[in-house]
Amino acid sequence: MDSQEYSPRYVQINELYIDTVVIDETEFITLWCFTVLDDEYKFVYLGCDFCQFNQILIAAGEKGKDIALHMAEVLDKPYESPTLIPVKEKFDEYLELTGHDIIVYEPLALEDDLEGFDENDEELPLEQLFGGKPNKTRQKYLIYQLDRLYPSKVFEPEKQVSEDLTECFEDDSLELAQLYYDYLNAVENGYSDCEARQVAGLERELFFRMARKASDLWK
Repeated sequence: MDSQEYSPRYVQINELYIDTVVIDETEFITLWCFTVLDDEYKFVYLGCDFCQFNQILIAAGEKGKDIALHMAEVLDKPYESPTLIPVKEKFDEYLELTGHDIIVYEPLALEDDLEGFDENDEELPLEQLFGGKPNKTRQKYLIYQLDRLYPSKVFEPEKQVSEDLTECFEDDSLELAQLYYDYLNAVENGYSDCEARQVAGLERELFFRMARKASDLWK
């Protein structure tokens, strides 16, 4: 029997703080970075190709240009593989990317067996970043693959909603309206309707309808 076709589950993040860039002999780059997931700052490994990383550098503005020049200097000389380019250590701050919808997904390799590793280890060995099985569990080491990124579409209401809405619901409805704009932005950037709802966290039909109505209320 043929194995079931893998369908990636997309996740949208809007903040990315890159600590280290890891380059090996393949066409892919691994970024060690922090992001916000479930309202918490979490450390993640984010894989991308060179073209995608170039998009990140461009989106990051002047600091992205500085890091691009630094990387060019490093790669212009003989270097070991893999090689680490510490951004935070070199520039005293993370490479910050905000103002963009960053769509990621868990690579299929995460389905590998996660047993047999020492839970007292503090660091993830480099060989596990490049084809090896991940150490620990998904909860400790979050590994994602970058799908695409594009400028965020920010919901900016022109006037207050009607007075019959409570102050509490005003806050909730504004957040729902932003999720609907995330959905619209994903559709405009090539995702199917189903994928765009997943990106925006509006997979349930009820939440989708509420978000659409909330956006109408704030117009």
